[in-house]
Amino acid sequence: MRIRVERSGGFTGITISNEMDSKDLPSTLKDIAKKIMNNQRVSSIPTKSTPIGAADHYSFKITFQDGVNRKVIECNQFDIQDDIKLLLRYVEKNSKK
Repeated sequence: MRIRVERSGGFTGITISNEMDSKDLPSTLKDIAKKIMNNQRVSSIPTKSTPIGAADHYSFKITFQDGVNRKVIECNQFDIQDDIKLLLRYVEKNSKK
């Protein structure tokens, strides 16, 4: 399974993309990715309104691709779930640029 993390926003507004194969993840993060891919209800996390004064926040688009099966999650830094946050941080830090 391929995992692609796109982060946009922030002070500069630049979009940064990172991609990694799930086989390169630690086992706990592999389990999170599989859980997300197998959960039919996790197609998109509803985004909360952005807090006042948070103009330079980050938005994320996380794509899980396993053959023909694809799942996309879109969220911002204020409404991202903790397990997904761990996964995207790992992909951003450890993917080959």
